[in-house]
Amino acid sequence: MLGGVTASEAARHDLYNGLTELLGTQRAETLMAALPAYDVSTFLTKDEFRAEMAELRAEFKNDLQQGLAAVNVRIDRLFLAWMGGLVVILGAMVGLAFLP
Repeated sequence: MLGGVTASEAARHDLYNGLTELLGTQRAETLMAALPAYDVSTFLTKDEFRAEMAELRAEFKNDLQQGLAAVNVRIDRLFLAWMGGLVVILGAMVGLAFLP
């Protein structure tokens, strides 16, 4: 891969051969030891990365919607309980106003 960090074994071997011709065996081995070998299959392509990010966004959005729905349910219950309490208080006040 040009500009990347991955290289096939054939490409690494070709690089080693070229370095051996230019620098000698020991220097080529020293340089190759400093260049990490990466397994090409462990890297994601841009399309795979984008797909992974889209999946994570969808998962996050779903979790957020579920969380907000749960909060809405709790707020609705709290509102109903509060309104019920107000009705009871108003009823008591009206009852006290009309009692002899």
